[in-house]
Amino acid sequence: MKLKFTFFLFLLICASSSAQLINNKPVDIPVGPVNFNSEVVKQNKIKSIVLDIVDKPDGSVIIDKDATQGYEFDADGKLTRYYYTILNQTQAQEVELSEIRKNGKVVRPAGTNTILRYINDTIFVNVFYDARSRIICKRLRTGDYYDAFYYEYNENGKIKKEMHCRETNISENKNEFKMGVQKILSSETFEYTALTPTQLKKQCMNDEGREYKKAIINSDEKGNILSENYEFIVSWMRQENTYKYDSTTNRLTERTFLSNESGDVKTKSIFEYDKNGVLLSEKKFRNNVFTDDINYLYDDTNTFIKSEVNRDRIHSSIQIVKLAYTFY
Repeated sequence: MKLKFTFFLFLLICASSSAQLINNKPVDIPVGPVNFNSEVVKQNKIKSIVLDIVDKPDGSVIIDKDATQGYEFDADGKLTRYYYTILNQTQAQEVELSEIRKNGKVVRPAGTNTILRYINDTIFVNVFYDARSRIICKRLRTGDYYDAFYYEYNENGKIKKEMHCRETNISENKNEFKMGVQKILSSETFEYTALTPTQLKKQCMNDEGREYKKAIINSDEKGNILSENYEFIVSWMRQENTYKYDSTTNRLTERTFLSNESGDVKTKSIFEYDKNGVLLSEKKFRNNVFTDDINYLYDDTNTFIKSEVNRDRIHSSIQIVKLAYTFY
């Protein structure tokens, strides 16, 4: 049964501040399909957020595939747990339809009809922090399987080690985790060298201590990342992230990703705001083709976004996202 709330929203903007709930700037450790601004969550005493997602193909009725996302926060605004669904398979199912008459005429005869049944997998993730509110572990659960990612930091607060493990839970209560067997799948370490006050060199080492990837990271005087250029040591593969910001509001206006790992791929997002810095839309491109047009619909006070409407130009459909929230 779906939760009932007073009203829905996708994005919360503080009434006394232009800070946004959604953080669209680059982060070292992404947590969940959406990254949230913990300060805004804390100020508004948000306890949980639930997204309800449906699709509306052109010329068809709304399709509810039971797609959802959920986020839970502590009193300090930190994300502690989240979940999201992934479509696993579809099944054709025959249903019996009764006859429908209107004004004595048959408008739908009795018979059978084939409908699609959507079967989802749900990914559950718990997030753990140290005393300085830095993420030290993400543990993902899919069914009975657990994947954990552990993080260590250097004296400057940069990630110096990331370890990926497969784990088992021996607790009788599957909602509580008790370590059974732990197997290390991969381990990476990172070293940093400041080339200039705004340029950083990052070296990535595999579990044998060998450098397999290096990066040059450029920032502006405000600390915003402008570009991240990654190059793999023993191959010709490259990755590049670039970011542009509004000089007045310091908001992210454009994000671009380039890669040649699976052929040349370029993706770009352009963000638009109103004069008060409220996010209005995001336009997505892939290899210079306009793919998605995302617009945010607000309430009468222009404080709360009631829904997100994404026009999928490739598949000729509209995705509608509504979000409900609870408070401490």
